[in-house]
Amino acid sequence: MDMSWQTTFVLACAALCAAVVPGTLGYATARNETADQQRQELVRLRAEVQTARKLVRGVSSFCEAETGDAGASSSRSSGSPAPLGSSRSSGSPAPLGSSRSSGSPAPLGSSGRPGSPRT
Repeated sequence: MDMSWQTTFVLACAALCAAVVPGTLGYATARNETADQQRQELVRLRAEVQTARKLVRGVSSFCEAETGDAGASSSRSSGSPAPLGSSRSSGSPAPLGSSRSSGSPAPLGSSGRPGSPRT
């Protein structure tokens, strides 16, 4: 059976199209599905940010209403944190690097990391 070169060429092109077209369609479909998922995630994150903003507005308005004008003239005895370097009451946590009265920090090894063996 003798095939002409045109028939061979047509069959080769058909085989190539049979492989390329489904692969391209699958790739395009996967990209579209990924884009849809990313859009849905974006909508969810925007809603989450909007909810967080509403919460922050509510808390800030509550704090402003609670402090009012008296907050500017009163001292920091209302439970707000003291600035760094100021004297602290006995109930507040000690700053990093200071020794605590309840116990000393873990000893440092030769490498400067807690728990490392000393040489």
